[in-house]
Amino acid sequence: MTDFDSRAREAAEAVRRQIDELPEDHEAGIRRVKRSPARIAVPALVAAAVLISAVAIGLPRVIGSLPTGGGSAASGGSEAGSGGAGAAAALTGVLTPFDTCDTALRYFKDHAPDYLIEQASGGGLVLTSGTARDTPGAAEARDSAGAGESTAGGAEYSETNIQEAGVDEPDIVKTDGRRIVAVAQGRVHLISTVGGKLTLRKTLPGELAQNVFLSGDRLLVFGEAPSTRSDSWITRATATIYDISDLSGPELIATLTVDGRVIDARLVGTQVRMVTIASPDVDIPSPTYRRDGRVSKKSEEALRSAVARSTIDDWIPSYVLTDGRGAQVGKGLLVACPDLARPEKFSGIDTVAVSTFDMGSALQTRRSVGVIAGGEQIYASSTSTYVSTTEWSRDGSPATTSIHKFVTAPSGASSYTGSGEVPGTLLNQYAMSEYDGVLRVASTITERRGWVGAREVTEGMVTTLQERDGALRQLGQVGGLGRQDNESIRAVRFIADRGYVVTFRQTDPLYVLDLGDPAAPKVLGELKIPGYSGYLHPVGKNLLLGVGQSGGTAGAGPGVQFSLFDISNAAAPRRIAVQTYGAGEAAAEFDPKAFLYWQPRKLVIAPIYLYGEDKAAFNGVVLLRATGKGLDERGKVSVAEKDGMANRSLVIGDAVYLLSDQAIQSADLDTLRPIDRLGL
Repeated sequence: MTDFDSRAREAAEAVRRQIDELPEDHEAGIRRVKRSPARIAVPALVAAAVLISAVAIGLPRVIGSLPTGGGSAASGGSEAGSGGAGAAAALTGVLTPFDTCDTALRYFKDHAPDYLIEQASGGGLVLTSGTARDTPGAAEARDSAGAGESTAGGAEYSETNIQEAGVDEPDIVKTDGRRIVAVAQGRVHLISTVGGKLTLRKTLPGELAQNVFLSGDRLLVFGEAPSTRSDSWITRATATIYDISDLSGPELIATLTVDGRVIDARLVGTQVRMVTIASPDVDIPSPTYRRDGRVSKKSEEALRSAVARSTIDDWIPSYVLTDGRGAQVGKGLLVACPDLARPEKFSGIDTVAVSTFDMGSALQTRRSVGVIAGGEQIYASSTSTYVSTTEWSRDGSPATTSIHKFVTAPSGASSYTGSGEVPGTLLNQYAMSEYDGVLRVASTITERRGWVGAREVTEGMVTTLQERDGALRQLGQVGGLGRQDNESIRAVRFIADRGYVVTFRQTDPLYVLDLGDPAAPKVLGELKIPGYSGYLHPVGKNLLLGVGQSGGTAGAGPGVQFSLFDISNAAAPRRIAVQTYGAGEAAAEFDPKAFLYWQPRKLVIAPIYLYGEDKAAFNGVVLLRATGKGLDERGKVSVAEKDGMANRSLVIGDAVYLLSDQAIQSADLDTLRPIDRLGL
């Protein structure tokens, strides 16, 4: 369940509890909440109302939203081809910055009332933003990033499985070959290790940690903090930096607390790009409804009055910076008004921003930039950050995806450079990739045809975009991927000027795309096999590994499957090996960071969970050696039931480590015999 689903349900339950305590008011159509002092923040109003109206009249519910910045408070023939249902990418338009806070406030006051009333009434709009929760190089494993290897004191160690080489991503476990930082049950544990032996040195305070960056002796922890107001639905995110040169006595350097939550972040060198999302915090009286489900006239007037009384501080997220002693050393608007922009096409009232700071600093934020829009996926290259958000239509026409591009200068300052739009929806961050200044985007478009007995037509496509004249403009597009069988995209990998796309409904076509000429992308070849791959990873020259599910002609199942593809002949890709297990799931299919390719030994190490009648048939990691000769299982390492599910693996020297929900354990990489275990 997503963050937004959870919060929407909580909001709905709160409304229902109030309703149950009151007499029926037939004029309103439901029992109204009549406590005049009761107030509800904007996200709660929309979440509860949208959920109630969706249940009542069957409207779809859509989630999503994103990041923040810095400033001070202001007062076809073959199945695939260039044709298909996909329309050309539209131009979202150049973002317009606000010159003053008064201008920004006027924008919110002009647009928010009708938007919120329509949302709360469920009158046709669907929610596209809110407080919802979530590659260039040569064709070698490391060229498309993945888990690299480094050396510390002579011991090689693995790194986080990332999308782009040199662009680190936060994760729940990091190591430098001597130390392991692990996040389990919301707490950060500092662990020393030698030869597989594990020693807990310190557990940091707090229980809401999400993931971390490790750079030298600096540790950056992303987490959550409760709102400063008990009746507010606005969550708060934290970024806390420590010096862990002394594992047993880490030094707190600073904490940055911001309204909203961190969607994702990237680390290039020592420069952090933090992307956050925040919804407005305008207090609005709890609404009542008419018989037709729309907001009552009295509630509409109260909403408009609340918006009219609001200040800019109610709309733009704020930040508080404290030092290692807990003393406040800075506060204000996270995004200064002149650094906030609005898209030409109205995209909601959330604030998405990109904030940058140096790991070596005390979290002083540099110039941050923000956009009044939603956001769902983050992709970053060494210099650019792209934020995407799904745009759902009122009339049932196919969804589109808006993409905003930000460029970060060597100085650390980020700036908005353009926006664009592609047909359909994106699977995840791997659906975007920048190469030679061109953004490649893989999307799935679903179109309803007809009215009576309407049917859905689904296909995948890849669109190329390039920044020009303040916008991301379409260069080319290839569609029709999976159209013959109404298939949606299940996995994407871009490697240099090639694209690899898996679509699925009953079989798994693997498409190989030539993107060498961005103005004329084309399908070079395809391979149809049962089942599908949900994650693709290069494991050597001309070798691609797929992680997913086996299956027959009826679709997916019955078990976890690893497939090795030979892509040396792009016109005729071949599956040269397959390893299938029982019914279950592989974590990498849904979370690529769970996947580890240990290149020095050509080892694939991946957590899998196999179903059993009363308990798991297997819970742990499987180790496979992937070469041009095929896949060779080297063994498995299991995790005890009491420790929860296996989430990550890492390698240091001759030991493999497994992080589960409640423990970290180690085993000999050659024999797979247990070495140590540490409860967390």
